[in-house]
Amino acid sequence: MSVRAPFAQAFLVSGLLLGSVPGYVVRAEAQTETPTQVQAPAATLRGTVTIKGPVDLPPNAQVSVVLEDVSLADAPAIPLSKTVFSPVGGQTFGYALGYDPSALKSGHRYALRADIRNGASLLYISKDAVLGLGAVPEQTALVVEAVASPLPSALVGSWAIDRIGSDVVDPSAPAYLSFRADGFLSGTGGCNRLMGRVTASGSALSFGPMAGTRMACIGNRMSQEDAFFAAARTVASWQIDQGMLLLADAQGEIVLTLSPNKNSDAYKNLQNSRSRKSR
Repeated sequence: MSVRAPFAQAFLVSGLLLGSVPGYVVRAEAQTETPTQVQAPAATLRGTVTIKGPVDLPPNAQVSVVLEDVSLADAPAIPLSKTVFSPVGGQTFGYALGYDPSALKSGHRYALRADIRNGASLLYISKDAVLGLGAVPEQTALVVEAVASPLPSALVGSWAIDRIGSDVVDPSAPAYLSFRADGFLSGTGGCNRLMGRVTASGSALSFGPMAGTRMACIGNRMSQEDAFFAAARTVASWQIDQGMLLLADAQGEIVLTLSPNKNSDAYKNLQNSRSRKSR
């Protein structure tokens, strides 16, 4: 059995449970941004953003909902459309997000995410991925939660996975992790795109549920990715040593060794390698 299953199952189940919202919806006027579009979007996606738990919104808070292409394994998500509006009323807010259906590509994965900010300060964020394959996600009810203590600044950024245990990562199957300040992580184990959560307090660190695409890969890519998931499950602490990020298990054994990711062409190389092996 693949060690990815517990991560992916927990992550995907949590995403499917977003449909439960309070019995009323307060709608707000919103402006939709389409960065690559000049003409008005041809379709509108409607849904809700619900704050989970206690609500504490300052007067100038702004809600944003973004539709993104998250198909690339080691590249930033590509925003397709975004709407920003002021929340009015209680705990649930309606949104309308314009987008261009012709920009969607078969086989690509699209995600909806939401957050609430007060200026540059992030207050609430959606922590579960809502995904669609080749189309906008069917699930449009988004839940945001208060942002916990941010990750230590030393962790934030993109890291190349150099070793899994004592095994050197295959250069033809580069693996990476990117940590955001709010604890969201993305990356690849060398085959599929990964998304999930990471929490850290002091020297303690643990990975939350992770999910990813389900592509079968040639060669040792799959076994390497399985090894990454197995190692991630055991991580209990972190440290920076001479610029390297060392993730250790409860016994203090280093299970993942990472270095700052400066390879901007990694995903291109990964794709080219896949193309060569599939011929």
